[in-house]
Amino acid sequence: MLMTWTQIILLLPVLIIGMTIVIIMLSIAYRRNLFLHTSLTIFGFSLAIVSIGLVWDQKARDILQLMCVDNFSILYIILVLVSGLSSSVLAYKWLLMYPSKNRDEFYLLLLISSIGGILLATTNHLVILFLGMELISLPLFGLIGYSFFKKFSLEASIKYIILSGVSSSFILFGIALIYAATGFLSFTSISQLLRLHIIASNQSILISTIGLGMMMVGFGFKLSLVPFHLWTPDIYQGAPSSISLYLTTSSKIATISVLIRLFMVFPNQYNRVFCIFLSGIACCSVLFGNLMAIKQDNIKRVLAYSSIAHTGYVLIGVIAVLQANPIALETIGIYLVSYVLTSIGVFGIISIMSVFYANEDTYVDSLFLYRGLFWHRPMLSVLFTITILSLAGIPMTLGFIGKFYLFVLGIDSKLWWLTIFIAMSSVISIFYYLRIIINLYLNPINRLNINFDSLSNWSVTPDGIIVIIVSFSILFLGLYPKPLIYFMHLIYPTVI
Repeated sequence: MLMTWTQIILLLPVLIIGMTIVIIMLSIAYRRNLFLHTSLTIFGFSLAIVSIGLVWDQKARDILQLMCVDNFSILYIILVLVSGLSSSVLAYKWLLMYPSKNRDEFYLLLLISSIGGILLATTNHLVILFLGMELISLPLFGLIGYSFFKKFSLEASIKYIILSGVSSSFILFGIALIYAATGFLSFTSISQLLRLHIIASNQSILISTIGLGMMMVGFGFKLSLVPFHLWTPDIYQGAPSSISLYLTTSSKIATISVLIRLFMVFPNQYNRVFCIFLSGIACCSVLFGNLMAIKQDNIKRVLAYSSIAHTGYVLIGVIAVLQANPIALETIGIYLVSYVLTSIGVFGIISIMSVFYANEDTYVDSLFLYRGLFWHRPMLSVLFTITILSLAGIPMTLGFIGKFYLFVLGIDSKLWWLTIFIAMSSVISIFYYLRIIINLYLNPINRLNINFDSLSNWSVTPDGIIVIIVSFSILFLGLYPKPLIYFMHLIYPTVI
C-alpha cells in the first residue's frame, strides 16, 4: 500500500527525529563534537515540535491502519518531545565532565527512545504498540547505566533490564492471547468485533480478558504502579538526573497514552472489570508512594516514590475515561502538562546542583546538600520552592489546577473511595514536600565540600534558563490557567 503526502506529513515528527539520528551518527563517525551534537539534538526536537503545526492541519489521520495521529495523540507527542528536549539540554553540562570519550552516543539513545514514545502515542495496532514499547525501553538500558563509573549506576541498569524484560514478556503474551481470541491485531478491527458481539464463545471472551489483564501487568511495571514499583527508587537514584527526568515524564506519558487508547477499544463489559482493578492499584499507589517518601534522605528516591503516587493520581482520569466521562481526557491532559513542567523544574535544579557535588558518592543527591541553600543562592531556592509546591498541589501553582481538576473529575464520576484516598494521600505528601522546602532555609552546614561560588552564574546556563522559564510558567498558569484550558479545548473540542 502506497503512502500519500498527507500521511507523510502526519509522520513528520518521527521523520525529523529519525533524520536527526542519521545526521548525528554520520557526524560522530567523522568527528566527535559534543557541542555540535547537542545542538543538533536540540534543533531536531525543536523542529519536530514546530512540525506539529503542520500535522494539526491535516484532516486524514490514519496511517496504513497502523497509526492514528488524532488530537488525542498530538498532545502526548508534544509532551514526549518537550520532555526529550529538556533532557537533552540538562544532560549537556553533565556530559562535559564525563570521563569517557563515548559521550555523543547519549543523544542517539535519547532520540531513539523518543521515537518509541511517539509510536506509542499514535499506535492503532498491537504490533506498533509492542514495537514502540521496546523502542522506548531498550535505549534506556544504556542511558540509565551511562554513568557506569558512579555508585549504583550499573546496578540500576541491570535491574531495569531484568524487570523491563519481564514486563515486555507479559505484554507480548497478552497480545498473543488477544490475537488468538479475536484474530485481529488492529485496534479498529478488535473494537468492531467486540462491540458487535461477533465473538459468541465464552472461551474467546475469557481469553481476551486474560490477555488484556496480562498487558495490564506489563503496563504496571512500565508505570511503576504498586505492586510493580520495586525498581523505581533504585533506578532513579542510579540514573543521571536528565534520564531520571525522562523516565518520570516521557516514558510514563507514552505508556499512559497507549493505556487510554487500548481501553477505548474494549466495550463496557470489559471496562467494568478493569475499573475495579485500576481503582485498587490507584489507591495502593497513592498511599504507598507518599508513605514511603516520608523517610527518604535521598532527593531522587523521594521523587521516585512521589512519581509512583502521581501515576496513581492519573489513574483516576483513566478510570473516568472507561466510564465515558466527557471531561476525563481534558483532566488527564491538564494534570500531565502540570506534572511535566514541574518535573522539568525539579530535575533541572538537581542537575544544576549535581555538577558541584563533593566527589564522595555517599553524599550524592542527599537532602543535606540542599540545607541552607537559600543563604548562598536565594533565587535558586525560591525557584526550587515553587516547583516543590506545585508537586504538592498548593494553590497559586499549576499543580493545584491539575489536582483540582482530578478532584472534580472524581466527584463527577462518583469515584468516592478513590477520591477520598487521593485527598488523604495529598495531605500525607505535604509532609515530605515541606521537609525539602524547610531544608533549604535552615542554617547551612559547612562540613560538606561544596563550592557554592561556582553556582554564581547558574542563571545564564541552559539549565538555569529552563528552570526559570518553567518556574514562571508554573506560577503564571497557576494564577491564570485560561490559556492552558483553552488549549485543551482545542485538543478536545467535545468538552466545550
